[in-house]
Amino acid sequence: MPAPLGRLIPGIVAEAYRRRGFAEPALLTGWRAIVGDEAGDRSVPIKVVFPRGSRTAGTLHVRVEGAYATELQHTAPRIVERINGFYGYAAIARLALHQGPVERNAGQRAVPKPAADAPAVEGIDSPRLREALQGLGASIRSGSE
Repeated sequence: MPAPLGRLIPGIVAEAYRRRGFAEPALLTGWRAIVGDEAGDRSVPIKVVFPRGSRTAGTLHVRVEGAYATELQHTAPRIVERINGFYGYAAIARLALHQGPVERNAGQRAVPKPAADAPAVEGIDSPRLREALQGLGASIRSGSE
């Protein structure tokens, strides 16, 4: 019998996230919720670089849309504080901003509601992973309709 998708996803994406310094994918998947609507719509985290042998005082590299980089630079201390509050420790010390296009889906602003008939995610212990998979399923379903 095939394994439920919810059990396979963490292993599949974990290495890709680790290569970019993201110990936890929630910073990527919850970026907009962590940094706020405006910053979340105009920026995206690229990678985290920590000092050798450390998992604190890292530099978070963020791609930012054109002129919004100036505004994000001014709010960087607040954003670093929110990210560290999310992690629960001083994981990030500073942001490194990179101007460039930020791709987003047409429905990115709308948070997909989980389907009531999602038994494939019932056995997943992590609420964050369960919510992300439910959102993924809802996005897939809405795109195929």
